[in-house]
Amino acid sequence: MFKFNFSAADLEVDEDVPQQEQDDQVNDDELSKPLSALSVSTTTTTPVVPAAQLNIHSPSCIHSLPSTLHYELAQIPVLHQGTGAGTAIATDTKTGAQKEVVTIYKRNLEDVKFQIIQEDDEFDEEKKQEKKEEGTITGPGGVEMLALAGKSDLVKGVYEGGLKTWECALDLVAYLADQKHNYDGQKVLELGCGSALPGIYVLTQSNTVQVDLQDYNDQVLKFVTLPNVLLNTHVRPDQQPQDEEEEEEEEEKPEPKEPRAEGEEGEDDDDEEEEDAEPEKNPADGDFDNIELDLPDSDEDRLALMKKVEAQSRFFLGDWSGLVELLGFKSDEDKYDLILTSETIYAEESHQKLYATIKSSLKRGGKALVAAKTFYFGVGGDILSFRRLIEQDGVFDIKVVFSAQAFVRREILELTFKA
Repeated sequence: MFKFNFSAADLEVDEDVPQQEQDDQVNDDELSKPLSALSVSTTTTTPVVPAAQLNIHSPSCIHSLPSTLHYELAQIPVLHQGTGAGTAIATDTKTGAQKEVVTIYKRNLEDVKFQIIQEDDEFDEEKKQEKKEEGTITGPGGVEMLALAGKSDLVKGVYEGGLKTWECALDLVAYLADQKHNYDGQKVLELGCGSALPGIYVLTQSNTVQVDLQDYNDQVLKFVTLPNVLLNTHVRPDQQPQDEEEEEEEEEKPEPKEPRAEGEEGEDDDDEEEEDAEPEKNPADGDFDNIELDLPDSDEDRLALMKKVEAQSRFFLGDWSGLVELLGFKSDEDKYDLILTSETIYAEESHQKLYATIKSSLKRGGKALVAAKTFYFGVGGDILSFRRLIEQDGVFDIKVVFSAQAFVRREILELTFKA
């Protein structure tokens, strides 16, 4: 077991939150706040969403991709210095210290909200029926979901917090990066994925790994999860060719000036000082404004992208209770080598469904990693209750492999079948 105290300093942090809580927080916008202080509404406006596979070939799914993706960089510190796959050395702009980080692209939440607001056709009954026939919508409309999310962090049976990136997801990425595991040929499942940073990290480590992603809401999968997968795989911003205009700008950049002798003055001193006062924004330093990537416009090109994604990933929506039956395992070999989940034990009444899904989906010799806080205020879920459920069943060995001391302690549990 190791302990790792990192903060989300490379991401935006809400200055109104007490300092002791800031280390736990990834502030996408005003909707994001520590899951330890989440609010939950028990109002259910629709029946529980049944488990289903998202058809990413469907017209509504292809058309849900915006023409332009606005994105951010999540730079997640790794415990050990080194040159592990998928990591890089970055310099902290505040302290000047170097650290190893995992860089993952994620869609800007404001961009997601803006698109959802535009999705008024969710209330068009004719279009709703078309989507139901395609099997691409089974829950509330996108605008309705956003309205509910604005009032509560979670709405049972409607919205389970998937628009936000929670702090334990970063812990899980940091832990996975530290392990430097070989995922070639393996099958991985992330339950309650939301922005899916842990699953996406694994996906970027091998061309032969299969990573399946599950979230309660189909809108979260279409507007957040799928775009994040694309940003980190088949349309990575750092692998896009430069436009001719950008290349010309690079060529036109002035040569660096020779340093003047000590005491020598020049006419352009004032101009240089003015330029230094407003340095160019750098996404690696946490400046995320106006970073965007254009996606193909034609349905044919978008379908081709979906086929590339489908070669390594499937997307599942709905309640955990029907997921195992939907997956249809024929043998132990069909099951997953690794199951990931973070911030999914906040409600004790969901523990049994989550545990049953892990138990029935994990391959013998595989492992499950459960990242969570020790307690969730206002909801009642906690690691102790979840551990007690597993220990009473007597099927798994449990080990704490990660521990972060913060305002609310965070841990990662490793579950492996008993010999």
